[in-house]
Amino acid sequence: MFEGMGYNEVIEHIRSQTFEEIMDRMLARLPADLDKREQGVMYNALAPAAVELAQSYIWLESSFDLVFADSALGEFLEKRALEAGIERQPATKAVWQGEFNIQVPVGSRFYAEPLYFVALANNQLQCEAAGEAGNANMKGRELQPLDTIPGLTQAEIGDRLYPGREEEDDPSLRQRYLVRVRREAVSGNKAHYKQWAEELDGVGRAKVFPLWAGEGTVKIVLTDAQMQPATTELLKQVKDYIDPVPGTGEGQAPIGATLTVESAVWSSIKIEADVTPVTGATMADCQREIAQEVEKLFRQIAFEENVVRLSQINNIIYNANTVLDYTNVRINGKPDSLELAEEQIPQLGEVVLHEQI
Repeated sequence: MFEGMGYNEVIEHIRSQTFEEIMDRMLARLPADLDKREQGVMYNALAPAAVELAQSYIWLESSFDLVFADSALGEFLEKRALEAGIERQPATKAVWQGEFNIQVPVGSRFYAEPLYFVALANNQLQCEAAGEAGNANMKGRELQPLDTIPGLTQAEIGDRLYPGREEEDDPSLRQRYLVRVRREAVSGNKAHYKQWAEELDGVGRAKVFPLWAGEGTVKIVLTDAQMQPATTELLKQVKDYIDPVPGTGEGQAPIGATLTVESAVWSSIKIEADVTPVTGATMADCQREIAQEVEKLFRQIAFEENVVRLSQINNIIYNANTVLDYTNVRINGKPDSLELAEEQIPQLGEVVLHEQI
């Protein structure tokens, strides 16, 4: 049926198969002496079949989207990625350091509203809820033991060691699939090191610096899953996975490669502008909305772009629902874009707004 037709021609043909088109063809096949008028006996007899056929063509068009990686969604994308040996990364659980006066038994459970934790080795605590729920600021919170632990007099939450991450979304899975099938990450090249680092739980993005300290050296700079500087524990996890014994090829890295893993560093950024709030909004409302959108932008561009563009900040303020008018936008005191160092990620220091006179 589709022989000799290109993809776009096939799709256009499928889209043309409407109820009216199908009914016209069905009625044309009837003898001329039969009543073919709308609402006639023959028309009403054929209409249900035409509706079902038209619906089938709609489903057929959708099936084309589901079988190609650039348009597949959900489970269909997972099946396509699995053909290349790639699985969707599941949601992970945040791990915190517990502060106890004794070594608590592994498996002990604790509660700090609204989250439950289970003890791991070395008094570490894993949040029982997967995803970003366990990333809330819990440091210093008192823990209530759900089990009887003799001698326990101190129980509170310390530093967060590994952030939790939500289940991988479709765009991320699609991108990893395309990298694999296009063979962009092979034979220990730059993309391969990036892939190795980012496939570990707790890692957000990685930037690779080949030959950074001479022949055979590679440096990876990381963010955690929250696009924040990585902890010492996370850096060690990545190092042990890729290159546990430098140069020996014991991990993922090839023989002769010596890997250094470091954390990204913050670049604190101050945003200023003169604004006029819309009627009913306050300057605090404007500050809150702009700050939320700027933080979202910074997470998006972390290790993807080395520049915080003035146009991006202008666009955020322009689209803010609480802002009527604005002028004099500045980044760190200057009306210019801000270039970041290679190992820096942007952090919002503050948003300072002045009311236009």
